[in-house]
Amino acid sequence: MIIGSGAAGTTAAFWAKKTDRKCEVLLINREPYPEYSRCGLPYTISKVIPEFLNLREHDAGWFESFAKIGIKLETEVTDINTKAKTVKLKDLKTGKEETVNYDKLVIATGSHPAAPPIEGVQNMKGIFYLRTLKDAMDIEAAARKAKNAVVIGAGLIGVETAENLVEKGLKVAMVEFLPSVVPLMIDPDMAELVQEEMIKHGMEVYTNTAAKAVLGKERVQKVLIENRETKETKELPADLVVIGAGVRPYTEVAQKSGVALGTTKYIKVNEKCETNVPDIYSAGDCTEYPDFVTGEPTPQGMGTIAVRMGKVCGINAVGGEARMPKGVLLTRITKVFDIQIAAVGPTTSQLERNKIKPIVGKITGSSKPEYFPGGKLIRIKILSDENGKILGAQIVGYEDVHQKINVIAAAMQSGMSVYDLEWLETCYAPASCPTWDVLTLVAEPVTKKIARKK
Repeated sequence: MIIGSGAAGTTAAFWAKKTDRKCEVLLINREPYPEYSRCGLPYTISKVIPEFLNLREHDAGWFESFAKIGIKLETEVTDINTKAKTVKLKDLKTGKEETVNYDKLVIATGSHPAAPPIEGVQNMKGIFYLRTLKDAMDIEAAARKAKNAVVIGAGLIGVETAENLVEKGLKVAMVEFLPSVVPLMIDPDMAELVQEEMIKHGMEVYTNTAAKAVLGKERVQKVLIENRETKETKELPADLVVIGAGVRPYTEVAQKSGVALGTTKYIKVNEKCETNVPDIYSAGDCTEYPDFVTGEPTPQGMGTIAVRMGKVCGINAVGGEARMPKGVLLTRITKVFDIQIAAVGPTTSQLERNKIKPIVGKITGSSKPEYFPGGKLIRIKILSDENGKILGAQIVGYEDVHQKINVIAAAMQSGMSVYDLEWLETCYAPASCPTWDVLTLVAEPVTKKIARKK
């Protein structure tokens, strides 16, 4: 039995069936839809993705008739009895309850939006979070009647939602508590280009700023913000507000059944995605797993990791043998208007919190040789330790960003150093890329700094 039919849960179901065709698999999901792409939700608001249900890979009938996987939608797990190996289910439409047996259980319950302490948020109409398909439908419907929007939180969901509200024709203001946009993804010096791109497309961007209150009678009309440094306040007009201030894991039922949480308050698992309770596995956004670089437990909030953990759960739950790598890189990417943003490994501040002082290399180059027309700006930053071990990298640019970050992720996972990266043999053609790729050039200042230290 698998609780949750998001990316982790459905992947676990598929791999269980691939590993043992005869096993019985039952998926439980509290939403009315089986698996769909949460990462695609912002793009339904602007209709880049024209239909909401385009995000859905398969309907419930496909799971049952073709994949031979049972599925119960709009159903909630209210209790897990680990001694009897039973799960109590509640139909959210009828209220009917039933108890179902399991041999192996996968908890893939995901997460829900965090509600920041902003005055007026709880009781005001026009306040939205973006986590489910219904959330996207509600925001799109509200945006059709709105002129001004405020997005609180400039993380991945926040900036992507803001972009699509602009594309929808709204005037958008973004408010970020920390000093730069996408602060958990890239360092402030790399975020400068991203903020410039947002402003260029008509957005107002307020960093190092707290949203203090939403103002209005029954429906939001304004958002009161305060600069954290100057204490200057301002009221932003708002017909709708989207809050993207992080997430919290769904762990209540798991905790009640004796499944242990780790130091991050997410479910703790080992390399086989096993919890502390026999025959119970966990995967995806409700779990923590060690960081590849620091070794410290970190919450998992990425679809790429969710599907890998789901694969491990599904194989192991039916008697196979699969293990996660010893740590996760958190290779990540997004796009805001025309600019692409990618990173792998911890940011500088995340490293420093773990008492690691990185050696930094950074260059700005072009995606093509200087003499060839059409080259686009690309800025890359790499972080290393004093022995040349690659600790992380960040790339911001207008072309070829995703493949370059994938190369560095491969380099990190395979144990390459900045010395290896400096001499990596990359391809060259005038219409495609220069003889010395920025991937290799960025390693040079790092190796020189290391040499000077020695």
